[in-house]
Amino acid sequence: MIAGGSPTVESLSNILSQTTEVELLYYYLGISKLPILINSPLRPDTKPSFGFTSPDGLKVYYRDFATGESGGLFNLFMELWKLSFKEVLIKIAQDLPNIVASTKSIHVSEYDKNRKSFNHRSDSTLKFKIRDWKSHDLEYWEGYGISKPWLEFGNVYPISHIFVYKEGQEYILPADKYAYVYIEHKDNQPSFKIYQPFSQICKWRSQHDHSVWDLWAQLPLTGDNLIITSSRKDALCVWENTLIPSCSLQAESYLPKEQVISELKKRFKNLYILYDNDYDKLKNYGRIYGQKIADAFGLIQIEIPEGMSSKDPSDLAKNHGRLAVKETIFNLIKH
Repeated sequence: MIAGGSPTVESLSNILSQTTEVELLYYYLGISKLPILINSPLRPDTKPSFGFTSPDGLKVYYRDFATGESGGLFNLFMELWKLSFKEVLIKIAQDLPNIVASTKSIHVSEYDKNRKSFNHRSDSTLKFKIRDWKSHDLEYWEGYGISKPWLEFGNVYPISHIFVYKEGQEYILPADKYAYVYIEHKDNQPSFKIYQPFSQICKWRSQHDHSVWDLWAQLPLTGDNLIITSSRKDALCVWENTLIPSCSLQAESYLPKEQVISELKKRFKNLYILYDNDYDKLKNYGRIYGQKIADAFGLIQIEIPEGMSSKDPSDLAKNHGRLAVKETIFNLIKH
């Protein structure tokens, strides 16, 4: 039982010394696998729209995708049972012997805590659910000089959920508020990359291999100039604001196949490498890798001037506006 005074902190510590929030979720709601999406326990819900996650396998968080509400497990119990926080702790303390006796090993997805990213193994499969565009999505991308028509031209779409299939198990991860998928088709085979720019758990997950070029399928057959950038975001920013076709590899450190560059040289008069100018780092890796690919294939290396205090085109748009992207790029490619 809980004594008088201010017992909540001490009582909570006592409860969590004997059990975990994951085990409490199993005992009271019967959920033994996380992450998961279920019918809401708080309201009528014919289509599962209530998600639970546990990034560390101990603490539990919920999110109601229909209402936008979210919080911790004890917040949910307070709402579910119509009790105060203190009363919730009293109830759990009374049930604790049964909780400890009945809870079992709970199936929680594996996380790499050092890198703070979902541990996607090679023997697992990723899928996603596309949702409608919302105003906050468009504001985010507009801030980097990219509009909705160009996002859809580049096969970029917002998503609501990420599905991981591994060893016969399905893990459902509610996507962040800002979550997007980049879709590519290489040799008539689709692959994708998931991008959650503000996530501390799963910022990037990709099925692309090193041979996939972002926006390759959208490139015109021929042209005067082609700019190879560090990312799809940068490529779309350059293409929309300058109308110069742009694309990107999956990482600055990748060297493409010689026959691929030879094909691009036949299709475009000038090929430019516009990698990040990591001017604020001890080592300017963007410049190093840009020079490496330029030297390897005889391409023209360009970069955002340091005076712009922007490492790449999308940052330039965010910091100085669309016109700055256009003017800067055209100044860089003048011969």
